[in-house]
Amino acid sequence: MLKSAEKIVAILQENGFEAYFAGGVVRDFLLNRKTADVDIATSAKPEDVEKIFKHTKPLGREFGVTLVIFQKHAFEVATFRGERNYDGRRPSEVFFTTAKEDAKRRDFTVNGMFWNPQQKQVLDFVDGQKDLKKKLIRFIGNANERASEDFLRILRGVRFRNLLNFEYEDRTKKAIQKHAHRLQEISGERIRDELMKILEDEFRGQAFRDLADFGILEIVIPEIWKLKGLKQPLEWHREGDVLTHSLASLASLPKAASAALAFATLLHDVGKADTLREENGKISYPGHAEKSAEIAEKILRRLKFDGATRAKIVWLVANHMSFFDIPKMRLARRHEFFTHPWFPDLVKLTAADIRGTSPANFSLQRKIVHEWKIHTTEKLLPPPQPLLNGDEISRELFVPRGPQLGRLTKILHDAQIEGLVKSREEAVKFLESCLKR
Repeated sequence: MLKSAEKIVAILQENGFEAYFAGGVVRDFLLNRKTADVDIATSAKPEDVEKIFKHTKPLGREFGVTLVIFQKHAFEVATFRGERNYDGRRPSEVFFTTAKEDAKRRDFTVNGMFWNPQQKQVLDFVDGQKDLKKKLIRFIGNANERASEDFLRILRGVRFRNLLNFEYEDRTKKAIQKHAHRLQEISGERIRDELMKILEDEFRGQAFRDLADFGILEIVIPEIWKLKGLKQPLEWHREGDVLTHSLASLASLPKAASAALAFATLLHDVGKADTLREENGKISYPGHAEKSAEIAEKILRRLKFDGATRAKIVWLVANHMSFFDIPKMRLARRHEFFTHPWFPDLVKLTAADIRGTSPANFSLQRKIVHEWKIHTTEKLLPPPQPLLNGDEISRELFVPRGPQLGRLTKILHDAQIEGLVKSREEAVKFLESCLKR
């Protein structure tokens, strides 16, 4: 990919235009970090780029961005631009300009540098290299102006500070604190995208502590903020309030945990604020897992999550307590859990839940995981072929299509797993007895 990007830059320069790598790829190169994307900035206008390269696609002509497909890779090639008259989300005026002016309109100094791969030269108009050495996240130019141009930069500041394990430059920190409340003006989709990028990084726990300290968490997920100060029974939770527990659980996830698993871990106890009960000096949260799943669904819809991701997160939240009831379950119910495609993430969530608790007790969790590993090596997998399908059950027992037929099909499936029936004849008799009951 990098060689293809270098070739695009070379071709643009051969045609008389300035062209450089831009933004995060330069930062990551200077820090010897891996990079996933390469963005290219150039003095060539979109129509010039389209003439030079055979396979292109306009991504945003008003912003001068063209997608160039070259050697089986796709790259965003953007014309140097300046921006004016922001409304807190986007500029109302965009104009083409020089590389120096383009750098000045970007967010943070460490993201505002260019790299000329032909000459092996860094173009740094914003002192980004100095801040890389100092390990500082600093807004370019006037910090309050940069933050107020696009309020999403507040979240981006927290993300980059933790992604790079840097510190906030003082005026940048103050600007983030000052404008944090303006994130309520940003669309759910944009908030979601930044949160997911934060959650997929190994320093997600520290990042969310920053969000809490800045008052950002209260704005973007107010339901989580209700957990602050919410007390827990000391015999089980000496770590502090429910928010402290939730953030500690999030921080304890494996480095490579997915963003969806991380979000589920963050939300696993979000229903405790609505289910708190105190009787005779004892604290409990009856039904908090179900309530947490209900609240998680609302949060995810507000943030415009896709249906598949939403379903997974809600399932994990809803079942984080059911996990510990597995030893009491019938074999068929245990089998249903153990063979569920999201069960491995449920194991990770429950482990994080325990690690976020003081004192931590893994005895039951490890017992269940051991049983799961044994179960998945037995001949119970894959599930047995049904002795009777739905049509056959309907014909043999004179049951019309509908909910009752569906229940009988499920009952027979469970009975086969538990070894209660082993032939078609036994299956018919078993279902007849179920109907009588």
